[in-house]
Amino acid sequence: MYPVDELSLPKVMVLNTAGVITQTEYDDHWDAAIAAKEAGWQWVDGERQRSIPKSLGRGQERVIDLLLGLTLNIHNVWYQRPLCLDYHYRSGDVLLSNFYLAGDRRMVNPGIGLEADREETAGETCLCYIEAARSIEYFPAEQTLQSLGISIELERLRSLAQTTEFTSPLLQRLIDGTAPESFHLSLHYTTAAMQQTLHQILHCPYQSLVKRLYLESKTLELLALQFDQLTEQPASGAKTPTLRPADLERLHLARDILQRRFAEPPSLLALARQVGLNDYKLKQGFRQVFGITPFGYLREQRLKQAQQLLQETDMAIEQVATTVGYQSRSSFAAAFRRQFGHSPKAWQQRHR
Repeated sequence: MYPVDELSLPKVMVLNTAGVITQTEYDDHWDAAIAAKEAGWQWVDGERQRSIPKSLGRGQERVIDLLLGLTLNIHNVWYQRPLCLDYHYRSGDVLLSNFYLAGDRRMVNPGIGLEADREETAGETCLCYIEAARSIEYFPAEQTLQSLGISIELERLRSLAQTTEFTSPLLQRLIDGTAPESFHLSLHYTTAAMQQTLHQILHCPYQSLVKRLYLESKTLELLALQFDQLTEQPASGAKTPTLRPADLERLHLARDILQRRFAEPPSLLALARQVGLNDYKLKQGFRQVFGITPFGYLREQRLKQAQQLLQETDMAIEQVATTVGYQSRSSFAAAFRRQFGHSPKAWQQRHR
């Protein structure tokens, strides 16, 4: 199990860490609920639905198969304990479009490049193509998590582009087979037009065949709006927002705040408000200017301070971990080893 790395999560993500549900426990909850016939997929008006086990929380997952190669996924859940899931993800030859409607979560897909470690927050949207990867997912407790996802097979996408080319170079390369093996691309916040279409999908007034036709048209409309938004992104897939001198000053202020308050940092939203930026520009601008995400920078500062304490003081490892903001020795040790290539104990013994 990939350890819960508290330092790189916003405060809402680290509540009740002692009660985190791991992947094994999560699977056990589902197995028990299915055996008791309290959970499982059911067909309801042409779609698959299932409620999550009561032992995990409450909520529902919906899967709606539309046109050949086009699927709509709607999640609306609430967990009574935080989750840390770790599994191998396989989507096949499929482009995924996600819209986050409520709640915050953190996702890690090691090895996919620029956005391998990211926070996904309400109001954001993204496109990703991850054929196969490890997926480490953190979900907070007692928070409504609502999302809408569209999966479209590349063959279907190619059929839609038979007589024309995409204006987005990234999509065109994906169709041509020359795009990166895997990528995750966060886009701007959902536009007013997207929000209207999302509302129409979630509150579809029809049933049976009319419902299917309506959802197909609205899902394609939503994809069209997102693809249009994608044309504003650089061809490389890396966002480079325009930064004014005042923005640069605010980004340096944000870095200074994280450096001073690494033991008790503000959440991303609180930091953005404090320096006078929206959280989108803070995340993307911070990475553009400093070459690292805000949470990545925070992690580095904590571990550098820990390294110094281990070398220059007689503090125990548990005390060092607590001082720099970790809630468990195991999480601290794992992060330290990833950063420096050896354990805190080995470093301490070497420099004493």
